[in-house]
Amino acid sequence: MRTTFFAKEAAPKAAANPLGLKGIDHIEFIVDDADQWRDFFVNQYGMAGRFYADENSGVRGRRAHVVGQGRINFLVAEPQGRGPEADFMRWHLDQHGCGVRDVAFRVRDARHALAEAARRGASVVRALDEHDQFIGGSIAAYGDTIHTFIERKPHTEFAPGYQPVAGGLDEGDINFAMIDHVVANVEHMEPWVKYYEDIFGFDLFMHFDINTGRSALMSKVVSSTDGWVKMPINEPSSANSQIQEYLDKYNGPGVQHIALLTPDIVTTIAEMRRMGQEFLDVPDTYYDAEFDARVGAIEEDKETLKQLKILVDRDEGDGGYLLQLFTKCVFARPTLFFEVIQRRGRARGFGEGNFRALFEAIEREQERRGSL
Repeated sequence: MRTTFFAKEAAPKAAANPLGLKGIDHIEFIVDDADQWRDFFVNQYGMAGRFYADENSGVRGRRAHVVGQGRINFLVAEPQGRGPEADFMRWHLDQHGCGVRDVAFRVRDARHALAEAARRGASVVRALDEHDQFIGGSIAAYGDTIHTFIERKPHTEFAPGYQPVAGGLDEGDINFAMIDHVVANVEHMEPWVKYYEDIFGFDLFMHFDINTGRSALMSKVVSSTDGWVKMPINEPSSANSQIQEYLDKYNGPGVQHIALLTPDIVTTIAEMRRMGQEFLDVPDTYYDAEFDARVGAIEEDKETLKQLKILVDRDEGDGGYLLQLFTKCVFARPTLFFEVIQRRGRARGFGEGNFRALFEAIEREQERRGSL
């Protein structure tokens, strides 16, 4: 296996954060059954129902649930009735299967963000929509993915026509705080790295070139200058890589996985497993003497990590370490999956030292599907 890493500190920009981003507001999924996927996130990810919308509440063309925990909001929407919105959603499902449509950002000033993004070269796909409590507009991104800029006032509402759901509780043994990063798979990486540098003012944070001898990919991580938004971008560098398989099955670029940050990965993974979530397998040999030499002293018990199959990777220097584990693909097509991640100390990496175990696990899943 050949792995090349490049990392650098983000250099200050003259126009740092030109769009006024405050973080990820929500992620929208177009799905085949909104109730089913609401229940999935509630029952296997410990999230709570927060809002609901359909034609009776004033939202045409869709039925939608918002579920979440901490600062995470997932919008799962299915087509309802006829009309432009419902027809587009049915086309999106036919083209891609279930998947992410929108990675939406909270901004200080939505009017400014949309205008400045357009001035920098972005294509506006949804004009500014202004309401008393909600202002938003959208630009095109990779494939059929979009980015919506959202300004909220007050913060208690989600969007016009979305009604609060009573009885949702953000408590339990699964504890997610926020989205750590969102990963995109594209045919060609460099144009999209430049897109986020030019339009969002993001910095190139890290570069990976990985080859297992059976499959390969290249990845670059772009990040907001404050580090709150991190977006790795992958391209395939072999015909049988998992990135190419994603592009083939999804029919184009899209979101490959979403990393959910937890302050206690041991408890979170144990409860998710109990509730039925399946994860990529990690061989017991991962936890041999090489593990101790590579990872060093950690706070967690190694036998517990081995039992739960949790991966560990230490940053170079005194940056701390991270713990992570990846789910199997959650939708019918082998496309999107989730990562559960905990960062200790000042860990800023993405589990580079775990790529061998991760790739081998993904390749085993590809073999099981007959695509490798």
